[in-house]
Amino acid sequence: MIIRDGRLSLLVFFVIMMAAAWQSLRRFRRTGTLPIRRLPGLDAIDEAVGRITEMGRPAAFVQGTGPLDAQSFASFEIMRYAAEQVAKHDARMIICNALPETQPITEEIVRGAYRQAGREEAYNPDDVRYLADTSLRAAVLGIFQREKVAATFLFGNYYHESLIFAEAGNVIGAMQISGTANTHQLPFFVACCDYTLIGEEIFAAGAYLSRNPAQVGSLVAQELGKFIAVGLIVVGALLVTAGNNFIVELIKR
Repeated sequence: MIIRDGRLSLLVFFVIMMAAAWQSLRRFRRTGTLPIRRLPGLDAIDEAVGRITEMGRPAAFVQGTGPLDAQSFASFEIMRYAAEQVAKHDARMIICNALPETQPITEEIVRGAYRQAGREEAYNPDDVRYLADTSLRAAVLGIFQREKVAATFLFGNYYHESLIFAEAGNVIGAMQISGTANTHQLPFFVACCDYTLIGEEIFAAGAYLSRNPAQVGSLVAQELGKFIAVGLIVVGALLVTAGNNFIVELIKR
């Protein structure tokens, strides 16, 4: 069998990552020790919930308009946490969905959060809203203005609407917490929001809140992959500078 250039190195890298993920998963199940630090953005969610409670105004949780992907599932966990805190404080949060397939998922997540908080009777299905993509931007801006939201949570797969929503929340003086792995949208969130989960921090936050062994294992493996990649780049650059192409040839195999 002929192996194309680079396929063998990719296979070895894949095996290492899978082994790291499996080992981390098993260790977390056995010890329950979470190898992820709590991000300041999660503490900001508690602060925002306290703010809307004191002001008697709602919060808005707006998901991105991109496809249902890993960012979406991470944002679901953040939404679950925010909804549970809102329920505990007898406050209100409006959730805006751009994708029809996320509507039933979101309804169940929020209902479950209220149930977990012991306030299932306070759950209002009208606060979980599906807004068609063609009208999403205008609808969200209308909610911000009519409801006078005191806090906004902007998490998920965002594109150009990041600036529209973040600036609208900034205009009305809302406390804003955001996060996306779409790095081309991060400057807008950083400029307009009080706290921003930058890039892959959204996945770390999702794994921290869910405490799902599979998510924890994959996150640890992902971090290990970064260290391996950076190490290969540094060592390879030094060797190439010295006239040795060992790392380059190794990766080509």
